[in-house]
Amino acid sequence: MTGTRLPILAALMLGLVPGIVAAETYKISTSDVLRLRVLEWQPIDGTMREWEALAGEYEVGPDGSISVPFLGPVMAVGKAPVEVGAEISDGLKQRLALPDLPDATVEIAKYQPVIVSGHVKTPGEIVYRPGLTARQAIAIAGGPSDEIRRTPATVRDLISGQGALRINLDQLEALRVRKARLEAERDGRDDFTPVPMLEDTPRSQALVQEEVAFMALRRDQLARGLAAIQSQKELLEAEIESLNAKGKALETQIELGQREVENATNLSERGLVANARLFESQRTLSAIESSLLDVSTAVLRARQGVADAERDRIALIDTRSSEVALQLQEVEAAVLEAERRVDTERSLAISLMTQAQGTDLPVDGASLAAQVNVSILRNQDGETQEIPDAMDMALKPGDLIEMTLRPPSTN
Repeated sequence: MTGTRLPILAALMLGLVPGIVAAETYKISTSDVLRLRVLEWQPIDGTMREWEALAGEYEVGPDGSISVPFLGPVMAVGKAPVEVGAEISDGLKQRLALPDLPDATVEIAKYQPVIVSGHVKTPGEIVYRPGLTARQAIAIAGGPSDEIRRTPATVRDLISGQGALRINLDQLEALRVRKARLEAERDGRDDFTPVPMLEDTPRSQALVQEEVAFMALRRDQLARGLAAIQSQKELLEAEIESLNAKGKALETQIELGQREVENATNLSERGLVANARLFESQRTLSAIESSLLDVSTAVLRARQGVADAERDRIALIDTRSSEVALQLQEVEAAVLEAERRVDTERSLAISLMTQAQGTDLPVDGASLAAQVNVSILRNQDGETQEIPDAMDMALKPGDLIEMTLRPPSTN
């Protein structure tokens, strides 16, 4: 009965024992590390300015909050990263009396780890990622320990390959979702239909939600930039309209002034008025003509401003399009590379399974699964909750997984 872990590990790798888990939006936990980035649109030069003083990583404290400069404690536990980002944006706008909302993006830099204990080869902390199940955590911890099962070389190879396959599958899934988002941005769509997932897990749903939120953020940034440029154009066009009206009024005054100068000249030549009146009429006419010249110059400057704003609008759209096209090209290449790695790892796993056939290594995963006891200890509202038979349950940060194997039957 040596090597009874082989079917369990192989099933985990090849998806022969699929987990059924419910998708949900990830909520921040104590000891998570959040990465914050704040951007503000600069309408004058048409660029986004990053608030470097706020950028960085923030660990969620025991009280469930993070300390943000200018704001102080911001409650994070129990909220989605997008919700915390929105609260920070609103708080900065109110605290600093900003005219527009800055864009605060919050993402998980590091989750609270999970702990695997019991009869596993390498007990201890496992880096958490959304969608991680107890089965996967046990495999990452090396599978069943040698205390109960002797580990054949084939099983050791499967254990080693499982981690590589899981990483490659995760990367491929993330890349495919990102590719779908970039294609939607390239085509000018407001949303995108997620690609068929490799697995229907909370991690898959979290990937889609993150890309949807990021797409909305980028769309809002572009819309705000375009709106600022449009507002600038409208102000300049209103100024041009006002200047044109003023110019027409000055032209009317010039016509009247010219008549006044002609009358004063005739009267002066006939000796009916003093030359001082003629000089005053000429001076007034010259001042009006100078004002009209100033108005004409201001109109030209305003029209140039409108042209510059239109150029900025086109440049903003072109820059975003070029950026999306370049990112899409890079992601498509990365998808092909990830697909090749996944195919290679799966081929190796199938080869190892074939080697196990015809040996004393059992390949009946169903009978062996009945020998495995896996339970999860989870902190729920301050109380420790034990969840039995949790092999395929999705984990949460801070969970403790305990695995025991019943000794095999000697019949």
